[in-house]
Amino acid sequence: MSTDEPELTTVTSKGQITIPSRLRDEFGLEQGTKLMVVPTEHGLMLKKLELPSVEEFQSRVEGRSGTVELSMDDINELVHEGRDSDT
Repeated sequence: MSTDEPELTTVTSKGQITIPSRLRDEFGLEQGTKLMVVPTEHGLMLKKLELPSVEEFQSRVEGRSGTVELSMDDINELVHEGRDSDT
């Protein structure tokens, strides 16, 4: 079966769907993978979010530590804002 062949799934009473295992394998969707749901003129599109690992994020922050002046309070506020926008 090719990637562009449709699969059938059902929405549960809680609004959940099961992505067929073939597609989960093909697109690397594991438990905990974040998906963005995007409404389009043709329906809904699912987009896998590629979030950096904690180690990669720490490395990025350390690499920029000399270029931006932020207090720990500023950093905590930005982290909480980012988390709130994901939900």
